[in-house]
Amino acid sequence: MVLLSAFLGSFVVAAHDFVPKSLPGGYAPAELNRDVMAAANFAVTAEAKREAIPLKLTSVSSAEKQIVAGTNYRMILRVEGNGSTRQAKALVFRDLQSRYWLKSWEWL
Repeated sequence: MVLLSAFLGSFVVAAHDFVPKSLPGGYAPAELNRDVMAAANFAVTAEAKREAIPLKLTSVSSAEKQIVAGTNYRMILRVEGNGSTRQAKALVFRDLQSRYWLKSWEWL
């Protein structure tokens, strides 16, 4: 019984090493590169237009991307507006023709 437990324990540990960091088709961490910054700037500009107030991107706190028929960027942004800095969660879709769409915006 002890031998069987030791064998099963080593199997579980070995199987754990092969678990992928992100699921295929799911969101994965994104580097803060040109593409992420373009999506972040688009989100802030689109939300500023929607709210009819000046907003400025100050930083990207985190970003994830999902490859679909295009790319979804899910980001936490630090945004300056109306004399204060706030965080927002934004979802931007970039289609295959590199057009951007702000799919959601939530002030945190």
